[in-house]
Amino acid sequence: MWSGLDYGQHSALIAEVIKEAEMERIALVHLSGSKANQEDRFPLDRFKEITLGRDPASSVRFSEETEVMVGRQHARITRNPALPSLFFITDLGSRNGTFVNQQRIFGATILKPGDVVQCGVGGPEFRFDVEPETDHLNADPPPRPTASLLEQPRAQSAAPDLPPAASSDMTVAPADAPRSAPAEGRTRKLAAVGSGVLIGLIALVAGYVGYRSLRSNNLNEAEKPGATPQQSASPDASAEKYGHVHSFGGSSGAAAEAEKDAQRAAWRIEVAPYLSLGSGRPGNAASDFNKPAGVAFSPTGLLFATDDGNRRVQIWDVKTGSRLAEFGHDAFGGEIADIAFAPDSQALITDQARGLAYVFTPPQPGALAGAGKPLGPYDYQFKDVRFGDQGFVKIGGVAVDSKGRVYVVDAPRNDVLRFNPDGAPDKTWNFEKTRADGDTHPHGCEGIAIDEVGGDLFVASERDAVVEVFDWETGAYKNRLVGAAKDASGKPAGKRVFFGPVRGMTVARRRLLAVDESAGHIQIFDLARTDAFDTDLAGYAAPQRVRGGGYQGFFGRAPHFDFEDRTNTELQRQVESGAIIPGQANPPGHFCSPSSIANHTDQASGETYIAIADQCNYRIVVYRWSDIAKALGAAETPAGATLATSKAANKTAGAVPGKPAAAPKRNLAPRRSAVVSRPAAKVTGKDAVKGHARASSGKNKQTANTYNGPVIDSKEAKKAAKKAKKEKKVKY
Repeated sequence: MWSGLDYGQHSALIAEVIKEAEMERIALVHLSGSKANQEDRFPLDRFKEITLGRDPASSVRFSEETEVMVGRQHARITRNPALPSLFFITDLGSRNGTFVNQQRIFGATILKPGDVVQCGVGGPEFRFDVEPETDHLNADPPPRPTASLLEQPRAQSAAPDLPPAASSDMTVAPADAPRSAPAEGRTRKLAAVGSGVLIGLIALVAGYVGYRSLRSNNLNEAEKPGATPQQSASPDASAEKYGHVHSFGGSSGAAAEAEKDAQRAAWRIEVAPYLSLGSGRPGNAASDFNKPAGVAFSPTGLLFATDDGNRRVQIWDVKTGSRLAEFGHDAFGGEIADIAFAPDSQALITDQARGLAYVFTPPQPGALAGAGKPLGPYDYQFKDVRFGDQGFVKIGGVAVDSKGRVYVVDAPRNDVLRFNPDGAPDKTWNFEKTRADGDTHPHGCEGIAIDEVGGDLFVASERDAVVEVFDWETGAYKNRLVGAAKDASGKPAGKRVFFGPVRGMTVARRRLLAVDESAGHIQIFDLARTDAFDTDLAGYAAPQRVRGGGYQGFFGRAPHFDFEDRTNTELQRQVESGAIIPGQANPPGHFCSPSSIANHTDQASGETYIAIADQCNYRIVVYRWSDIAKALGAAETPAGATLATSKAANKTAGAVPGKPAAAPKRNLAPRRSAVVSRPAAKVTGKDAVKGHARASSGKNKQTANTYNGPVIDSKEAKKAAKKAKKEKKVKY
């Protein structure tokens, strides 16, 4: 490798090797998984980013067969250009989450040497380190020699009758060496010293090159996102500290795996969605959603949905399927997520990135906008921000009780804070997050729900795939779980009801409805029964036709297409071009990354509506409790209706006294139907690519849907409503 190089090239190569030997490196020390007891190292001088995932192009690639809880493009490690000592790790929208020191992260999070990173619930773990520079070699690169010195080695090789090359100890000339002029002696001495240093450095380089040949070649490939270090395989040494559920990467894959489990699949209840809101494709038109993250009903029953990608909140009427308005463009900043309503109709919208909540108030009668124009009935006005001084790391869910007190989850800290209606911290609140052994009860909490009848505050522990129960008034831990049994120490045990992380939750009809995100299921628990708590899936009896136990099963299905898979570039291109509309390729009820859930009971009809944010299908899906109750085999009277309205509804619907009232007739436009009356038909990839029955968007319009029938156009709905009124039909 050294032949044909002159002195200058030798020096440059030696300097490069010395630099590489001295440089700092990132070291990922794998603690569990298929890469356990191995290391990946990346030199900092060539560092751009490290990608983690199952994709072959990942810098650190995990097993496609045994580590399916890791997303194909799971996370990325980057460096702050302005402050090179500061590193970040960013979750790339993975299904099962990225955890740093057992705390789930959202977006970019600071990564420090010694931090332990886990890819997915129950997934492989590694420790992030930055190796310091090695001690500098005690030898400076040889000075560039004069022309006569450069000629000397060539002269020796050309004249065999000259004295042999000097030994490695070049500081003393041989005794019998001829003594020429002082200049010649100095020249020979410099040549000897330079040759000695050169030989020593060559030996060092040879040893280092040999060392490099024995380890992975990722030093040269670290700057390429597609680099995959070559390392020997080792057994999967992963261990679950809390017996966490192993969910699977990719929504379609996760739900498919969950439904392969016969014990789990037996608990499915067949119920069709009532309504699908939104065009089902990403965009910024009136009826489009771009990351619908949070849903909530106002006290009057209107549905509000956060639309993070479009920096707005959309307002819908679930009775008519009409889009009414939007607001918030000028106020929102970082990442708008969840939403909740106070009893006085104030809306609180959380910003995960900034750790605060925006407060909007409904318009007052006669109020004017800044230009003197009267405010419309849905022109919510920005009031102020709250909680920004509380130091939230990452706001998760938010809930408001009947007293106007606000409960906010700080997900990485496993904490829940409570605030008075005026936004001041509630000093009487003491959330008991810490166990007696110093561990916490929840791990990576996100969803939150309140059951004031039972006095319970439900907090989702994502990492454990369970729901922890606390006292609604005091914050004390009630030593109860939903979705699992308990071991002797009180920690989750047994086969979980939830297949993966628990996201949004809501309490409707004394049932807890919780989003099982990675499986695409909505789980139902009857809070009136004691066996709803501290029981795992195997602990429940086989499901009966009439679901009368604490666990009542789930609804929701896997998507046909996983539109959250960003590695499928062709699929994403077709979505962007409009050739495929996610909300049509995946029929309503086939969830792709469901998140928030909310419910509202209409006081006139007694019907309870349940809305779910179906994120990567770009829509909101609405169910009716009457349909769910029928699927459960439960006969329930309408909730919230007065005796008079119940009698009126029964009379109009022709119901028999003592039996559940039929659902009230809707104000339908001519030849249109918004009610899903049959299971959604499966669509093939070929049909999806053709983009048949594309949705049209427009102001205050709900797009037609191929699978559940077109939903009502707002103008036609108004005409139909007037006609129904004249005919004295039942109205909402």
